[in-house]
Amino acid sequence: MDSVRRKVGWLATIVLILTSLLSVYTSGEVGSNSWIFLLLIPFTISLALSSSKSHSTIVEESYEWIEDEEEIEKNEISAGDFGYDTPIL
Repeated sequence: MDSVRRKVGWLATIVLILTSLLSVYTSGEVGSNSWIFLLLIPFTISLALSSSKSHSTIVEESYEWIEDEEEIEKNEISAGDFGYDTPIL
């Protein structure tokens, strides 16, 4: 499978390069079509260079929410108590 993936990646890269060159040749200028084909090349190269080995890691972490905050009555809260009105400078 790894060999097939690499071959398909390199084949797609070569096809994109040739299609871009053909687009430049037929239109006589470097247009948007040729740039689109050139910008797709990194994806095909990454396909060709990637390996099929999958590295799966199992991480079991549990986080416990610690509720240490005191409940403050709504009547006693002012914005200055928590630093919302404190200027930075």
